Amino acid sequence: MLESRSFINSTKDVLFDQLFDSLDRRFGLSNDFSDYKEDPVGFGETVLKEDYTDDVKRMMESVRDNPVTIAKSANATGKTHGAARVATWFYKAFPDSQVYTAAAPPESNLKKLLWGEIGGLVEKHPALFKPDTVKYLHLERSAKSFTTGVTIPMSGTVAQRQAKFSGKHAPHLLFILDEGDAIGDEIYSAIESCLSGGHGRLLVMFNPRAEAGEAYRMERDGRANVVSLSAFNHPNVVDGEDRIPGAVTRDVTVRRINEWCRPLAEGERQDSECFELPAFLEAAVASSQAGHEYPPLKAGWYKILEPAFSYMVLGEYPAQGSNALISREWIANARSRWDAYVVEHGEQPPKGTQAIMGQDVAEFGSDMNVSSFRYGGYVERMVFWSGVDTVVTADRAVVEYQSRNVMWANVDATSIGAGVAPHMQRQGCSANPVKVASSPTKSTEIGDFNILRDQLWWQVREWLRTDPGAMLPPDEMLLEELQIPTYEIVNGKIKVMKKDVMKDLLKRSPDRADALCLTFAEVDLLFPNL
Repeated sequence: MLESRSFINSTKDVLFDQLFDSLDRRFGLSNDFSDYKEDPVGFGETVLKEDYTDDVKRMMESVRDNPVTIAKSANATGKTHGAARVATWFYKAFPDSQVYTAAAPPESNLKKLLWGEIGGLVEKHPALFKPDTVKYLHLERSAKSFTTGVTIPMSGTVAQRQAKFSGKHAPHLLFILDEGDAIGDEIYSAIESCLSGGHGRLLVMFNPRAEAGEAYRMERDGRANVVSLSAFNHPNVVDGEDRIPGAVTRDVTVRRINEWCRPLAEGERQDSECFELPAFLEAAVASSQAGHEYPPLKAGWYKILEPAFSYMVLGEYPAQGSNALISREWIANARSRWDAYVVEHGEQPPKGTQAIMGQDVAEFGSDMNVSSFRYGGYVERMVFWSGVDTVVTADRAVVEYQSRNVMWANVDATSIGAGVAPHMQRQGCSANPVKVASSPTKSTEIGDFNILRDQLWWQVREWLRTDPGAMLPPDEMLLEELQIPTYEIVNGKIKVMKKDVMKDLLKRSPDRADALCLTFAEVDLLFPNL
């Protein structure tokens, strides 16, 4: 009887111990969270008492399951918020762990973003962090177990920067890199050496702006598990309610679809630059930043015109082939510079500059006549009109020419355009006929050009690639046309995608881009006596 009573009492003690231990862990009163080693989401939901989006859950579980996780994220989808929870879970679940966090310079990126989130957790759950020593960018359990922020120096040698992450070793090791696409290769090399043995993890987060750098190469080469955090998956966008304050909203997403995309035309082919509108966004409306209301979104497929849409909304790299003539990044940079210039100076050409006019002439009824005016690097909004009558086109071109400070005009002289330049000359304009099918006047280190058209397109490419003053106006059709062409080198000659192929892809003629190309016709060719 005594033995039976002793057994019952012993069993009750065990049950009570388990109950109180569970309660202690739940309310942050215990230092033992080893039960959550395989459950980062459960740690967040039970201990931190939070809910997470499905994409953030996938990111957390990927860190649990994979040595390297790349989190490509749209804007404001919770990647940094989730990373702070990953850091806290790893630090608390593995008593002998070391967690190193970093962000692309400057230091404020690390302080305000990732450590702003970690600091918020410390304030919200004081009992959970009561055993820890809390310092600037540092939580410490002991000298051998901590979570810390490591700043990446903006100066110094490669070896000095690499040394900041070398020699880190612990039974359980986690590295978290925010804005990882802007972090140098030497940092990744140092981290790789630290992950040679033991239980090591690396989480890299960024907005996928360009297919370049070590983070991209790890994805390309299959050296990481990739998780995408898309605005289309976020509860705020799906439900149309701001369930998570401060995160991406449906209104912003719908506005960006209206401003940075367009519906596919009937018969237009889908490609890697297209997406199908989610059903929950059909008939959704939003207003521009100026207060103009856009029409309801229609169901179907959309073409992405602005590269930022891919990485800011979809959490994906902008689609572009390796033989693309003009990088989307160059175009985006030129657009940003134009906007910055206009904020300061208005839509006025730089003082002391004269324009070179490029006049593309419509060949068919659906084509447009386009006037482009480039003042050094500044390109003003293009002027366009329909009609194929040569005299009418020339008269309108004269008006546009004379209303500006124009140095000279380069006029398309192919086919129907042959009569435009002479008519402009009779009206007192310095108008020069340019036949794009004629022989080129330049060559490059990688090859000669097939015809003058190839040379002009290449000069636009090099202008956008190398000129820090290149500025493109907010013209979605122009941007799309510049993104379309590819090039190849055949028998030592550079050949740009044929115009007919471009028309087939665009479902229109690339008139705006052609007009811009004409502004790069060689001065020496046109004015041999200057």
